[in-house]
Amino acid sequence: MPTDTERLDFLQMLTDRTAYSGAVVCRESTTGRGWRLHESTHPEACSSVREAIDRMITKKGLINA
Repeated sequence: MPTDTERLDFLQMLTDRTAYSGAVVCRESTTGRGWRLHESTHPEACSSVREAIDRMITKKGLINA
């Protein structure tokens, strides 16, 4: 079974492909039906999958910035 690091590295590899914007965002869905980690051109998107997750954790107050 893959480790968490391998999972995140895989998502980062997908993000780095030229077919995508190279940026990701982690957020709650606008319809309230869950959460999203997705490739995006949104102004708050960042180039790192890990940073996108960290930003959501910090925004939710689960860790200190």
